[in-house]
Amino acid sequence: MKEVIALNNDIITIDGYTVIHSFFVGEKNVIVAENLKADYRFLCAYLEENEVFSQFTDCALSNDYLEIMTLYCDRAKEQVTNCKEQSLGDITVITPDMCRKLNEGETYKGKVVALKPESLRREYENAENQLYYAVSGNGLNPKGLGTKIYAYNIATKAHHYIRNYDVLGVVDKDKLPEWAKPKLTKIKKEIKEKEERRNER
Repeated sequence: MKEVIALNNDIITIDGYTVIHSFFVGEKNVIVAENLKADYRFLCAYLEENEVFSQFTDCALSNDYLEIMTLYCDRAKEQVTNCKEQSLGDITVITPDMCRKLNEGETYKGKVVALKPESLRREYENAENQLYYAVSGNGLNPKGLGTKIYAYNIATKAHHYIRNYDVLGVVDKDKLPEWAKPKLTKIKKEIKEKEERRNER
């Protein structure tokens, strides 16, 4: 579908279809949109958004509202199921009393940090999604100008960036959940092996 978007007061309209229902749990935002002037009045799709554009994907069209809502509910349920299947089942939340602040002169490099629960969507407000092993980035020093910290999610080993203003604090090893300790050891080992291979070239 053509990527044309109008955003006004949180109303999302793409190609004349205005979002009237939205369910965002897990990786995909499931929506129902309506266009009173189109041949097919209702649309069910996934809404993909970034800083540049928004678009509907995997679209289904119909004039039957209940048919579209059935698909919407099925897709929403699928997202919940996928989210549960990807989870380790640990709903523990890392709280401030489990963290410490950086000491003078310290940076986040080589430390496990926890994200603030409020910086995450509700389904991700748990230790699995809070804990990261920080490795690089201009945000390692909280007093610096940058905010990006490149880090590994301890639960999944996914490597991407977080922002230092979302960091709750440093979590020392004795405060980590038991499931996180062997995963952290494995991440550190893999990083060391990559560095050794790089140095051998």
